[in-house]
Order: sequence, then C-alpha cells, then structure tokens
Amino acid sequence: MKYRTKLWTSISAAALIAASGAVAGMASPSAGEGAGPHADAAPGKAVPGTFLMAAADEGGEGGEGSQGGEGGEGGEGGEGGVDPSQAAKDPAVYLSALDIIRAHYLAGEAMLDVEGGWQAGGEMFAHPISEVYIDLEPVFEARGAAPFMDEMTEAVDLALGDAPVDEVKAAAGKVYAALDAAAEKAPASGKSAAAIEAALMAQMFDRAAKQYDSATGPNGSEEAWIDGYGFWKVAEKRARALKPALGKDHESLSEEIASAEELFGKAYASVEKPREAPVEPGPLLAASSRISLKTGSF
Repeated sequence: MKYRTKLWTSISAAALIAASGAVAGMASPSAGEGAGPHADAAPGKAVPGTFLMAAADEGGEGGEGSQGGEGGEGGEGGEGGVDPSQAAKDPAVYLSALDIIRAHYLAGEAMLDVEGGWQAGGEMFAHPISEVYIDLEPVFEARGAAPFMDEMTEAVDLALGDAPVDEVKAAAGKVYAALDAAAEKAPASGKSAAAIEAALMAQMFDRAAKQYDSATGPNGSEEAWIDGYGFWKVAEKRARALKPALGKDHESLSEEIASAEELFGKAYASVEKPREAPVEPGPLLAASSRISLKTGSF
C-alpha cells in the first residue's frame, strides 16, 4: 500500500491517466516508423539505452529461470508482471523486470519519431510504472539501486505535454541510465553471465512472439503491437550481447538466434501496426520456443 500511495502522490495527473489507460488497453492508434537514438549503440558500453552482459558472481544464492516467478500473461500474450519475491533472489527475474521497463521505453521512444505518435509514446513510458516498477521498487532499494520513478514520470509528463523531442529523449535516456545502474545490483548467481543472458534473451523473444500473436489476432490492439516491438528490440540487443560468448558448444543456438533475428526483424519492421501481418504468428512462436529449449544447454 505504501508504494501504491506513492504512485498517486508522485506522478502527475496526466501521467497517471496514461498509466491507467495503458493497463486498460487504451493506447492511441498511431502510424509511421521510428527507432530510438540508442538502438545501435555498441554492446559493452555503459551509456543510456544500452546494457552490459548480465553480471553473475559464482556461488551466489537463488536459482535462475527464463521466466521463473513471473505473473500471469494477462490478456495480451507476452504481457505480465514480475514476482518481487523471486526478483529479490533470482538475477534472471530481477533483470527481466528491468528488460520489461526498457522495452516499453524503446517502444515509446520509437513512437516519438512517428507523426501523431506522442500520446502512444507517453503511454508506453507510463505503462511499466504500474505494471512493474511499483511492485519492484522495494526490491531495487533493498539491493542498493537508487529509485527512479521520478525519471520515469518526467519522461511521461514531457511526452504527454508535447515537449521538444530532444527533451523527451533526454528524459528517456535518464531512465536507461537508471536501468543500467539498477542492473549492476542484481542478485548473485551460481550460473554464468552467458547463461543468464541467454535466459533473458529467450524470455524477450517469447514475449515478443506472444504479443505479435495477440496484436495480429481478431481483437489485436495497437498497444499490443507496440509492446511487442519493444520486446523484440530488447531481444535483439540481448542476442547481440550474447552471440560473441557462444562457442562451438552452442552452434545450434547461434543458428536459431540468427534465424529468429531475420524473422522477427521482418515481422516487426515498424513500430506501426500494419494493416496485414508481415508474417504469420506461428513461425515466431515456434522460433521463440526453439530458442527457449536450446538455452537450457547452458
């Protein structure tokens, strides 16, 4: 209750309405294509909009799982919360919470480059506040990560207030920096960094595939599509970070990742939901399932 109350007292009325609307599936339709300014940042650099390979200390406590401890999928395929009790001890769950937030910001930032997309972009920024952050803030604080709700609400307010695009993207950059800092406080693990990275990548592919399936269905929404686009962008970044660490023992996984990147890149060629699906959802779901299975080889 403390943190729910904090939401009401710290976020502006416009941002709260956007957050509530996003959770209720009320995102505004939009058109066009765009990508955030950090989309092509080189892996390994600790700059806003990027993330380092998940750190893992040998001999830590808690087990990992690609989706362990997560909440229900809800009505939008790949959407779903994160269990705070699991995030407090499992680095994969902890980092997945940050990935979900990052996905929404990458998608929202892409919408800023779309004509008429600012409302949807602001809603994307607001969405993970109530869906993820509020429940996880106590975990972040317990791990020694600085709270970053203020950074998130600033981005929402600027986007919904039609601030200059550079100001909005600068605010999003502060959120990326906060996510990077919070990632450094992830719980310790007995698994390798590559194993955790693989689990996180697989989860993002899974979420992107399920959102695509939902968005292209009979009642598919613009919001589901934009969410899925964000998940794909995080999956792409995770894959880029992981591939250099894959040797001959994981050649089949490398091949699956390459195939999935091509497939998902074609499916989510634009942050705008097209009139007709570029590809059928089945191949995306199958590709994400194969990746999940092969990540079990770590």
